[in-house]
Amino acid sequence: MSRTIREALNKDTRLCMSLAARPSNIGTRFHNYLYEELGLDFVYKAFTTTDLPAAIAGIRALGIRGCGVSMPYKEACIEHVDVMHDSAAAIASVNTIVNEDGVLHAYNTDYEAVATLLAEHRVPRRCPRPSLAAAGWPRPWWRRCATTGSAR
Repeated sequence: MSRTIREALNKDTRLCMSLAARPSNIGTRFHNYLYEELGLDFVYKAFTTTDLPAAIAGIRALGIRGCGVSMPYKEACIEHVDVMHDSAAAIASVNTIVNEDGVLHAYNTDYEAVATLLAEHRVPRRCPRPSLAAAGWPRPWWRRCATTGSAR
């Protein structure tokens, strides 16, 4: 028998979140569905904020496990994290914050995904140019191409 989310929540349930200018239900539903499918004791909630430093301090203070970061916060959050991993530092843009025992680690998983794709598919030196101006991935693509020698 399937339990409702209210029945499943308990004092040990871990919270993950996202920060976006206009949060939607898509990511919330997606993450919570996967947590349930994988049997993980996590819950995911989307937020917006008018006080980014306080929101990020809340991640640390409340022991929130992780945070997806969307525009307009991807660059502004940099000064509020403890550790910038190469993926985020390379493009000065954060899309994921992971709380490791109160130490906030910043990553850019788009950059990491591009690195994996370039390596696995041996993209030639003159790699194709992404042109989706409204999407968030052209910067990770170009920076990763440049740092791996896969771009012109």
